[in-house]
Amino acid sequence: MSEEKLDSNKFTSRSISVVIPLLNEQATLEELYNRLISVLQGLAQRYEIIFVDDGSTDGSTEIIRGIQKSSRWVRYLRFRRNFGKSAALAAGMRAARYDIIATMDADLQDIPEQLPLLLGKLEEGYDLVSGWRIQRKDRWSRKASSKVYNWTTSLLTGVRLHDINCGFKCYRHSVLDEVMIYGERHRYIPVLASYRGFRLGEVMIEHSPRVSGSSRYGLERIFAGIFSLLSVILMTRYTNKPLHFFGMIGATLLAMGSAIDLYLIAQRILFQQWLANRPLFLVGTVLIVIGVQVVSFGLLAEMIAFSYRREDDYSIVESSDSTENPDAVIAAARGEGDRGVRLR
Repeated sequence: MSEEKLDSNKFTSRSISVVIPLLNEQATLEELYNRLISVLQGLAQRYEIIFVDDGSTDGSTEIIRGIQKSSRWVRYLRFRRNFGKSAALAAGMRAARYDIIATMDADLQDIPEQLPLLLGKLEEGYDLVSGWRIQRKDRWSRKASSKVYNWTTSLLTGVRLHDINCGFKCYRHSVLDEVMIYGERHRYIPVLASYRGFRLGEVMIEHSPRVSGSSRYGLERIFAGIFSLLSVILMTRYTNKPLHFFGMIGATLLAMGSAIDLYLIAQRILFQQWLANRPLFLVGTVLIVIGVQVVSFGLLAEMIAFSYRREDDYSIVESSDSTENPDAVIAAARGEGDRGVRLR
């Protein structure tokens, strides 16, 4: 696939922040930096690379420090422990200084030389552009589960992207001013952005096989993605009418339980059949009780969790912006003094 040629006259107006979350990727960091810098030098006048070390234990931190000392375009944040990709992206985006933000993984499966493709699509008038890995170089099981995931997400949310979970994306800063990222919601930034009315785009990109390390994709991430999808649906479609969601489920259970019990009561009245020895009567009663609980406790739990969640789900111990002043570390991560991002 050939790279899209961009108008060099626009270089003077382009300012790009590239956010790279990572965990134990020491083998690829130097090559990633060299290739990415080469791309950015011909792509924008102002740019920066923000590495967010999500609690690495393999020496990645030392490599990032070395890169940052020799490059004025590099900044980094390091978490005290592993807080997850959503937290790493949120911290990096909050610290970003420029109006266009690109995100990519650190394992070199995302090809830095294809960043101009995403940027070119963004400049067609889109607010968010996602990569579409047309020939993924992953295990068959991961590709199969990804297809199911993309199809399900598209069906339930109405967002028509082929590869919504691709980490290689470009955003306008205005998108991130209105989107909250925490838990596993980084997967659903396009859904949240679409709900807010932003224009989404997609561009086909190549995908490279992993050159080192191992994927951290597993069953726990599948379940986390399912629960996050339900949460995103609730907080987009049903934020102002949550009873429509819980009421539908509760009403279905209530209807099923009531139908069962009414059927058995009719049999008792018409045919003098006892209910004490009918397990089905207990099933109907339990469905009625569960239906009431779904409406009551589900709604309360979701609203309480959303209202009282902590603002920051991570703890930063070090930042290249300041290694001596802890307050400056936090201020840099939150974007204070620069343009901030509404990420919680």
